[in-house]
Amino acid sequence: MNRRGLLASCVAAGVLLTGCTAKHTVSDADAAAASEAAKARAELPTTSTSPSSDSTAPVSEPPLPAAVGRNPILRVGKLTSAKCAEPAYEPTSLVNVRAYFTRYLACLNTAWAPAIRKAGFTFRPPKLVVVLGQSPSSPCDFEDGRDYYGGGTIYMDASTDISFDRRDPDEARAWMALEIGHEYRHHVQALTGVFAALYDREVTMNGVDAHLEDSRRLELQASCFSGVYLGADRNDFPVTPEWLEVWGLVVRNTVDDDHDHGNAENHGYWAMAGLDAGDPAACNTYTAGSALVA
Repeated sequence: MNRRGLLASCVAAGVLLTGCTAKHTVSDADAAAASEAAKARAELPTTSTSPSSDSTAPVSEPPLPAAVGRNPILRVGKLTSAKCAEPAYEPTSLVNVRAYFTRYLACLNTAWAPAIRKAGFTFRPPKLVVVLGQSPSSPCDFEDGRDYYGGGTIYMDASTDISFDRRDPDEARAWMALEIGHEYRHHVQALTGVFAALYDREVTMNGVDAHLEDSRRLELQASCFSGVYLGADRNDFPVTPEWLEVWGLVVRNTVDDDHDHGNAENHGYWAMAGLDAGDPAACNTYTAGSALVA
Protein backbone atom coordinates (compact mmCIF):
# COMPACT_ATOMS: atom_id res chain seq x y z
CA MET A 1 0.00 0.00 0.00
CA ASN A 2 1.26 3.49 -0.80
CA ARG A 3 0.67 4.67 2.72
CA ARG A 4 2.62 7.91 2.43
CA GLY A 5 0.67 8.98 -0.62
CA LEU A 6 -2.67 8.42 1.10
CA LEU A 7 -1.70 10.12 4.32
CA ALA A 8 -0.32 13.08 2.43
CA SER A 9 -3.83 13.93 1.33
CA CYS A 10 -5.30 13.33 4.78
CA VAL A 11 -2.92 14.92 7.23
CA ALA A 12 -3.49 18.30 5.62
CA ALA A 13 -7.09 17.94 6.68
CA GLY A 14 -6.72 19.44 10.14
CA VAL A 15 -7.95 23.01 10.57
CA LEU A 16 -5.31 25.59 9.66
CA LEU A 17 -5.37 28.71 11.77
CA THR A 18 -4.26 30.78 8.79
CA GLY A 19 -5.28 28.62 5.89
CA CYS A 20 -9.06 28.46 5.97
CA THR A 21 -10.77 30.22 3.08
CA ALA A 22 -14.19 31.19 4.35
CA LYS A 23 -17.32 30.63 2.31
CA HIS A 24 -19.33 32.86 4.60
CA THR A 25 -18.84 34.84 7.80
CA VAL A 26 -19.99 33.32 11.08
CA SER A 27 -21.58 36.28 12.79
CA ASP A 28 -23.72 35.00 15.63
CA ALA A 29 -21.00 32.79 17.18
CA ASP A 30 -23.72 30.32 18.15
CA ALA A 31 -23.08 31.40 21.72
CA ALA A 32 -19.85 29.41 21.60
CA ALA A 33 -16.16 30.23 21.64
CA ALA A 34 -15.63 27.77 18.81
CA SER A 35 -17.61 29.97 16.47
CA GLU A 36 -15.51 32.96 17.44
CA ALA A 37 -12.48 30.94 16.41
CA ALA A 38 -14.05 30.31 13.02
CA LYS A 39 -14.47 34.04 12.47
CA ALA A 40 -10.89 34.67 13.53
CA ARG A 41 -9.56 32.11 11.09
CA ALA A 42 -11.59 33.59 8.24
CA GLU A 43 -10.08 37.02 8.84
CA LEU A 44 -6.46 35.89 8.89
CA PRO A 45 -4.20 36.13 5.83
CA THR A 46 -3.43 32.84 4.13
CA THR A 47 -0.03 31.28 4.62
CA SER A 48 0.59 31.36 0.88
CA THR A 49 0.38 35.14 0.67
CA SER A 50 3.47 37.25 1.27
CA PRO A 51 3.09 40.53 3.18
CA SER A 52 2.70 43.63 1.06
CA SER A 53 5.71 45.87 0.59
CA ASP A 54 4.06 48.74 2.46
CA SER A 55 3.11 46.61 5.47
CA THR A 56 3.81 48.27 8.81
CA ALA A 57 3.43 45.06 10.82
CA PRO A 58 6.54 44.16 12.85
CA VAL A 59 8.73 41.42 11.47
CA SER A 60 9.68 40.05 14.88
CA GLU A 61 7.34 37.60 16.56
CA PRO A 62 5.17 38.96 19.38
CA PRO A 63 5.34 37.30 22.79
CA LEU A 64 3.60 33.97 23.19
CA PRO A 65 0.21 34.53 24.88
CA ALA A 66 -0.20 32.91 28.28
CA ALA A 67 -3.44 31.36 27.03
CA VAL A 68 -1.37 29.32 24.62
CA GLY A 69 1.87 28.28 26.34
CA ARG A 70 0.42 28.24 29.88
CA ASN A 71 -3.17 27.31 29.19
CA PRO A 72 -4.90 25.75 32.23
CA ILE A 73 -5.91 22.72 30.16
CA LEU A 74 -2.24 21.70 30.27
CA ARG A 75 -2.39 21.51 34.07
CA VAL A 76 -5.47 19.36 34.67
CA GLY A 77 -3.49 16.16 35.11
CA LYS A 78 -4.10 12.83 33.45
CA LEU A 79 -7.28 12.54 31.47
CA THR A 80 -9.96 10.39 33.09
CA SER A 81 -10.74 7.27 31.10
CA ALA A 82 -14.07 7.27 29.30
CA LYS A 83 -13.99 3.46 29.59
CA CYS A 84 -14.88 3.17 25.93
CA ALA A 85 -14.01 0.31 23.64
CA GLU A 86 -12.97 1.00 20.06
CA PRO A 87 -16.18 1.46 18.02
CA ALA A 88 -16.96 -1.83 16.29
CA TYR A 89 -17.81 -0.43 12.87
CA GLU A 90 -15.80 -1.28 9.78
CA PRO A 91 -15.39 1.74 7.50
CA THR A 92 -17.01 0.08 4.50
CA SER A 93 -19.83 2.59 3.96
CA LEU A 94 -20.92 6.11 4.86
CA VAL A 95 -23.35 4.68 7.41
CA ASN A 96 -20.61 2.70 9.15
CA VAL A 97 -18.12 5.55 9.13
CA ARG A 98 -20.71 7.91 10.57
CA ALA A 99 -21.55 5.37 13.28
CA TYR A 100 -17.85 4.94 14.13
CA PHE A 101 -17.23 8.68 14.49
CA THR A 102 -20.49 9.29 16.35
CA ARG A 103 -19.58 6.68 18.94
CA TYR A 104 -15.98 7.88 19.18
CA LEU A 105 -17.13 11.47 19.60
CA ALA A 106 -19.35 10.49 22.53
CA CYS A 107 -16.33 8.90 24.20
CA LEU A 108 -14.21 11.99 23.59
CA ASN A 109 -16.92 14.17 25.16
CA THR A 110 -16.99 11.91 28.23
CA ALA A 111 -13.24 12.12 28.67
CA TRP A 112 -12.64 15.78 27.85
CA ALA A 113 -15.66 17.51 29.40
CA PRO A 114 -14.44 17.11 33.02
CA ALA A 115 -10.94 18.27 32.07
CA ILE A 116 -12.22 21.38 30.30
CA ARG A 117 -14.42 22.28 33.26
CA LYS A 118 -11.56 21.60 35.70
CA ALA A 119 -9.45 24.05 33.71
CA GLY A 120 -12.11 26.71 34.29
CA PHE A 121 -13.78 26.74 30.89
CA THR A 122 -17.33 26.04 29.74
CA PHE A 123 -17.74 22.75 27.92
CA ARG A 124 -19.87 22.57 24.80
CA PRO A 125 -19.87 19.39 22.71
CA PRO A 126 -18.98 19.89 19.06
CA LYS A 127 -21.34 19.06 16.26
CA LEU A 128 -20.38 16.31 13.83
CA VAL A 129 -20.90 16.17 10.08
CA VAL A 130 -19.85 13.00 8.23
CA VAL A 131 -20.28 13.08 4.47
CA LEU A 132 -18.94 11.75 1.18
CA GLY A 133 -17.29 14.81 -0.32
CA GLN A 134 -17.52 18.46 0.69
CA SER A 135 -20.28 19.41 3.13
CA PRO A 136 -22.53 22.26 1.96
CA SER A 137 -22.63 23.52 5.56
CA SER A 138 -18.86 23.89 5.85
CA PRO A 139 -17.49 27.36 6.73
CA CYS A 140 -14.35 26.63 4.69
CA ASP A 141 -13.41 25.72 1.15
CA PHE A 142 -11.47 22.45 1.29
CA GLU A 143 -10.94 19.78 -1.30
CA ASP A 144 -12.92 16.57 -0.94
CA GLY A 145 -11.23 13.92 1.18
CA ARG A 146 -10.28 16.30 3.96
CA ASP A 147 -11.32 16.27 7.60
CA TYR A 148 -11.35 19.59 9.45
CA TYR A 149 -12.87 21.67 12.22
CA GLY A 150 -14.69 24.97 11.93
CA GLY A 151 -17.44 26.91 13.66
CA GLY A 152 -17.93 24.40 16.46
CA THR A 153 -18.35 21.52 14.01
CA ILE A 154 -16.09 18.59 13.12
CA TYR A 155 -16.32 17.69 9.43
CA MET A 156 -15.24 14.18 8.43
CA ASP A 157 -15.15 12.89 4.86
CA ALA A 158 -15.89 9.16 4.85
CA SER A 159 -14.53 8.65 1.34
CA THR A 160 -10.93 8.67 2.58
CA ASP A 161 -11.65 6.11 5.30
CA ILE A 162 -13.54 3.81 2.94
CA SER A 163 -10.71 3.97 0.41
CA PHE A 164 -8.09 3.40 3.12
CA ASP A 165 -10.01 0.38 4.43
CA ARG A 166 -9.78 -1.31 1.06
CA ARG A 167 -5.99 -1.12 1.26
CA ASP A 168 -5.42 -1.91 4.93
CA PRO A 169 -8.36 -2.21 7.38
CA ASP A 170 -6.18 -2.09 10.52
CA GLU A 171 -4.39 1.07 9.48
CA ALA A 172 -7.68 2.62 8.35
CA ARG A 173 -9.13 2.32 11.84
CA ALA A 174 -5.95 3.64 13.46
CA TRP A 175 -6.08 6.59 11.08
CA MET A 176 -9.74 7.23 11.94
CA ALA A 177 -8.92 7.24 15.67
CA LEU A 178 -6.08 9.69 15.05
CA GLU A 179 -8.17 12.02 12.88
CA ILE A 180 -11.29 12.31 15.04
CA GLY A 181 -9.12 12.92 18.10
CA HIS A 182 -7.07 15.49 16.17
CA GLU A 183 -10.12 17.45 15.04
CA TYR A 184 -11.62 17.21 18.53
CA ARG A 185 -8.51 18.85 19.91
CA HIS A 186 -9.19 21.83 17.65
CA HIS A 187 -12.55 22.12 19.38
CA VAL A 188 -10.74 22.06 22.72
CA GLN A 189 -8.38 24.76 21.44
CA ALA A 190 -11.40 26.89 20.58
CA LEU A 191 -13.14 26.34 23.94
CA THR A 192 -10.00 27.09 25.96
CA GLY A 193 -9.12 30.36 24.25
CA VAL A 194 -6.16 29.14 22.22
CA PHE A 195 -7.63 30.15 18.86
CA ALA A 196 -8.55 33.62 20.08
CA ALA A 197 -5.10 34.16 21.61
CA LEU A 198 -3.35 33.03 18.45
CA TYR A 199 -5.49 35.34 16.38
CA ASP A 200 -4.41 38.31 18.51
CA ARG A 201 -0.79 37.19 18.12
CA GLU A 202 -0.84 36.50 14.41
CA VAL A 203 -2.45 39.71 13.24
CA THR A 204 0.74 41.46 14.40
CA MET A 205 3.07 38.97 12.69
CA ASN A 206 4.67 39.42 9.31
CA GLY A 207 6.14 36.64 7.18
CA VAL A 208 5.04 33.26 5.93
CA ASP A 209 7.61 31.29 7.94
CA ALA A 210 6.37 32.61 11.29
CA HIS A 211 2.77 31.82 10.40
CA LEU A 212 3.71 28.32 9.29
CA GLU A 213 5.55 27.54 12.52
CA ASP A 214 2.55 28.63 14.57
CA SER A 215 0.35 26.42 12.37
CA ARG A 216 2.66 23.44 12.92
CA ARG A 217 2.59 23.97 16.68
CA LEU A 218 -1.21 24.08 16.59
CA GLU A 219 -1.53 20.95 14.47
CA LEU A 220 1.12 18.89 16.27
CA GLN A 221 -0.58 19.68 19.55
CA ALA A 222 -3.86 18.42 18.08
CA SER A 223 -2.30 15.06 17.20
CA CYS A 224 -0.66 14.90 20.62
CA PHE A 225 -4.05 15.38 22.27
CA SER A 226 -5.47 12.67 20.05
CA GLY A 227 -2.90 10.39 21.62
CA VAL A 228 -3.76 11.64 25.12
CA TYR A 229 -7.29 10.27 24.85
CA LEU A 230 -6.04 6.88 23.70
CA GLY A 231 -3.50 6.82 26.51
CA ALA A 232 -6.23 7.52 29.05
CA ASP A 233 -8.49 4.82 27.59
CA ARG A 234 -5.73 2.37 26.76
CA ASN A 235 -7.09 -0.47 28.91
CA ASP A 236 -10.64 -0.28 27.59
CA PHE A 237 -9.99 0.64 23.95
CA PRO A 238 -7.70 -1.42 24.25
CA VAL A 239 -4.26 -0.24 23.17
CA THR A 240 -2.66 -3.65 22.69
CA PRO A 241 0.94 -4.08 21.50
CA GLU A 242 -0.41 -5.06 18.08
CA TRP A 243 -2.67 -2.02 17.85
CA LEU A 244 0.11 0.25 19.09
CA GLU A 245 2.40 -1.01 16.34
CA VAL A 246 -0.17 -0.06 13.71
CA TRP A 247 -0.81 3.32 15.35
CA GLY A 248 2.92 4.02 15.38
CA LEU A 249 3.15 3.18 11.71
CA VAL A 250 0.34 5.59 10.88
CA VAL A 251 1.51 8.56 12.94
CA ARG A 252 5.11 8.25 11.74
CA ASN A 253 4.25 8.10 8.05
CA THR A 254 2.66 11.46 7.32
CA VAL A 255 3.65 13.96 4.65
CA ASP A 256 3.70 17.73 5.15
CA ASP A 257 4.28 19.19 1.70
CA ASP A 258 2.84 22.55 2.76
CA HIS A 259 5.02 22.73 5.91
CA ASP A 260 2.03 23.59 8.07
CA HIS A 261 1.43 20.36 10.05
CA GLY A 262 4.92 19.13 10.99
CA ASN A 263 7.19 16.55 9.42
CA ALA A 264 6.68 12.81 9.87
CA GLU A 265 9.31 12.47 12.61
CA ASN A 266 7.83 15.25 14.72
CA HIS A 267 4.26 14.15 14.08
CA GLY A 268 5.14 10.69 15.35
CA TYR A 269 6.99 12.15 18.33
CA TRP A 270 4.06 14.26 19.55
CA ALA A 271 1.33 11.69 18.85
CA MET A 272 3.27 9.04 20.79
CA ALA A 273 4.11 11.48 23.61
CA GLY A 274 0.43 12.13 24.17
CA LEU A 275 -0.46 8.45 24.14
CA ASP A 276 2.38 7.49 26.47
CA ALA A 277 1.47 10.17 29.02
CA GLY A 278 -2.33 10.26 28.82
CA ASP A 279 -1.85 13.80 30.12
CA PRO A 280 -2.31 17.12 28.24
CA ALA A 281 0.87 18.40 29.90
CA ALA A 282 2.85 16.29 27.44
CA CYS A 283 1.49 18.35 24.55
CA ASN A 284 2.92 21.84 25.08
CA THR A 285 4.18 22.29 21.55
CA TYR A 286 4.23 26.04 22.06
CA THR A 287 7.16 25.97 24.45
CA ALA A 288 9.10 23.31 22.51
CA GLY A 289 12.15 24.19 20.48
CA SER A 290 11.71 24.85 16.78
CA ALA A 291 13.42 21.58 15.85
CA LEU A 292 10.55 19.63 17.47
CA VAL A 293 7.94 21.46 15.44
CA ALA A 294 9.67 21.51 12.06
